Amino acid sequence: MLEIATAAVFVVAAVATVGGKHAPITAASTNARASAVGDGSDLPCPWCRSQTADGDVHCPSCGHRFG
Repeated sequence: MLEIATAAVFVVAAVATVGGKHAPITAASTNARASAVGDGSDLPCPWCRSQTADGDVHCPSCGHRFG
């Protein structure tokens, strides 16, 4: 029984850690999203929706790696 409780604590901690890594939506990110979608030249970041360039390996805003 103790092993199940310990495993449950680790699972909850892992889910909380992974779930807490997204960036909150702010006015700046909302404006960046509108400009990235509006110009049609490059795709927005799939995680934070900020503007990216074709040559970017990482998102300049949130740092996620592309590819």
